[in-house]
Amino acid sequence: MAQPRRTRATAQDPHGTQRSCIDGSRIPHAEKVSQGDPNRAAILITLHRFELAGVEIDERAVEIAAKLTRWHIANSAEEAADQRQKLLAVREKQKERECWVYYVRIGGLVKIGMTTNLTNRFQSIRPNEVLLIEPGGAELEAAMHRQFARLRASGEYFHPGAELQQHINGRRAELGAPQWTRSLVPDGLDWFPQESAEQAIA
Repeated sequence: MAQPRRTRATAQDPHGTQRSCIDGSRIPHAEKVSQGDPNRAAILITLHRFELAGVEIDERAVEIAAKLTRWHIANSAEEAADQRQKLLAVREKQKERECWVYYVRIGGLVKIGMTTNLTNRFQSIRPNEVLLIEPGGAELEAAMHRQFARLRASGEYFHPGAELQQHINGRRAELGAPQWTRSLVPDGLDWFPQESAEQAIA
């Protein structure tokens, strides 16, 4: 069976439009909407939908299509603005969410980390002792890592040098000793025994 002949593209007509039966030379009802109307394209789409629904496209239909389209555009803009406000509110709430920078002893090293859930975090890492908990997020954690970089053992683990001990002691004096006993793995080497919480690191 013979196959239909395909339109051949040429240098003068690279897309083969000269033989196309759809020349796109006329947009339905284009003359009914002012070319200067910023919503012209959307109004013409609405008119086309009216026509598909069986509505006779007269002046009244054009007027209704224009009003409906402008209302829809304005309403969509308001909804978008509302969505932006909600998104900003969520982001602000996330910023306000409690974050903690913790200093825990694991063996002979101090781990400096950040979390929004101390219980889950300590269940995961099982420290030997909680040395300090202070309010703060990723920025404070990064600042502490930079401040004690010369004491870094690996990753978030640091040797308990004098400057780190002084920082922990100073912040404990301001904030108080952390009252945390859950998820600990006592090893008998407490730097801050519970009965003497203000004792300096040995």
